[in-house]
Amino acid sequence: MTMNARRGRIGRTIGTLALGATVGSLLALFYAPVSGQVARRRIRRQFQVFQSTATRQLQRTRVRLLKQARELRAAAVERVGQTREWVLERLPAANGRHPTNHHRIARAAHSP
Repeated sequence: MTMNARRGRIGRTIGTLALGATVGSLLALFYAPVSGQVARRRIRRQFQVFQSTATRQLQRTRVRLLKQARELRAAAVERVGQTREWVLERLPAANGRHPTNHHRIARAAHSP
């Protein structure tokens, strides 16, 4: 699944959750035979549940994205190292030096 597809799925999930909480709160207001004070308390409680659920979901998403970023970075560093070795193996040395910029390649392979 691509990153854009995951973002879309997460956005739809959060949007659906928000819509459901809003519709549920409005229905409770219209059909519940309770005083305004009780209704406000229920709405506040409902919002707190929604807020904690959204916070947990966002934290899970953050952890997943950080893990994917670390994996992507590791793969990129590995790929740069393989590319450097490939270049050094295939290009002939000129005057004892390869015609590549050693410092730039080394920094790219070892940069954080």
